[in-house]
Amino acid sequence: MSKKDILIDINETLGLPRSYRFNPFLRFFTILMAIGAIGYGVWYIFNGVDADSSSFHKGVPFVILFFAFSSLLKNFLSINSVYFEKEQISFKYLGRKNTTIKWDSIKKISFSSGKSRFIILNYDNGEKLIDFQFTIAFPKMIEILNAIAELCPQAEYDEFISNVIVSTEAKQ
Repeated sequence: MSKKDILIDINETLGLPRSYRFNPFLRFFTILMAIGAIGYGVWYIFNGVDADSSSFHKGVPFVILFFAFSSLLKNFLSINSVYFEKEQISFKYLGRKNTTIKWDSIKKISFSSGKSRFIILNYDNGEKLIDFQFTIAFPKMIEILNAIAELCPQAEYDEFISNVIVSTEAKQ
């Protein structure tokens, strides 16, 4: 069975409920390295820098802290897992409130091609229309998009998304 055949009727082929996860080893290893770099940067500021240190040695720990905090925040605030269920899709995070969207509330799926590339799910939460954005840098994104399209036949697609979706039901 080819990859394209799997994408057609993907939810029937792979079944529901199912989940997609970011590699937990890679995620937690990166978090541990960032925490270690932050610890080292703080330690170096208080123990490795004195009045006789060069400007380079005084500035390096702050550069290390900047990149370590950036990596730590990125890993805590980006999507950790996506859960598909019969009634809804759930986006789970490590350090942020999870988001759950009912299939029948999704109105539009589009692609933002600005500096940061991401998918926008436009859905109705009962009070107003909300744009939920998630990055395309997630494992098996083509499978995820095709599964969403299959479960949301009422949704509209922009040109890019309509070209990415393989499911025959979504193209109609």
